[in-house]
Amino acid sequence: MRMRAVKRTIALVVLMVGLLSGCQSWQEQRRIGAMVQAVDEAIAHPADPAALQTVVRYGLDSRHYVMIRGWLALELQGVESQLAATRNPEDKARFQSRAAFLRQAIRRIDLE
Repeated sequence: MRMRAVKRTIALVVLMVGLLSGCQSWQEQRRIGAMVQAVDEAIAHPADPAALQTVVRYGLDSRHYVMIRGWLALELQGVESQLAATRNPEDKARFQSRAAFLRQAIRRIDLE
């Protein structure tokens, strides 16, 4: 739950910077908001076949690489922490799957 709040804060900061800078049009701000929502949805549902493609597509955009790479890294830290703390085999499997997805996404955007 806490990571969702962080993501929303990131999205809000990006939009506010755009508003304050006056450089970005409303269309650009909406595009960035849609990107944040798409990446958030992909991270939340790593088993979805399109999830990795979504993260990679936006992560390869040099304008957003740093934000998305940092977001993935923070998500991975949180998942690894939860994985280390859980004793439930079902939760362990779920966290391992999410960690593998996040590592693969990071690797893909770093290597392109």
